[in-house]
Amino acid sequence: MKRAGLVFLGLAAPVLVAVQLVSGPGWLGVLFAVLSVLFPVALISLGAARGGRLARPVAWILVLLTLVLEGAAAGVLALSGALAPRIAGLPPAAVAEIAGVWLLPLPLVALGYAFTFRRTGPTREDLRRLRARLGRSPEP
Repeated sequence: MKRAGLVFLGLAAPVLVAVQLVSGPGWLGVLFAVLSVLFPVALISLGAARGGRLARPVAWILVLLTLVLEGAAAGVLALSGALAPRIAGLPPAAVAEIAGVWLLPLPLVALGYAFTFRRTGPTREDLRRLRARLGRSPEP
């Protein structure tokens, strides 16, 4: 898991930079959208992995997060330049981006973390090792 995430991040980063620097066919925009959505999800998965694996609830949250973010990216690409009625004074592509990149993922990740914290968060042993590494005395 960890190795696959690191390989993906290592390969995706230069591709994302290269795609931004060149203009080309329309599929480059789709490639950029897919990679730019998967990049933060891969970072989160590296941070959430315990023993090289993701707990099942965390994996489902990340799958749902990926679907929301990819849907937002698809909406932005599909609605860019569309002559559609404005929503709250904003173009439809902007609404798709605001809702799909900020308004939906924020509570999804926050609530997912809150509801799975006891099972997937740091254990007493993790905290003890951290305190020892920092040179602090362990709590009683």
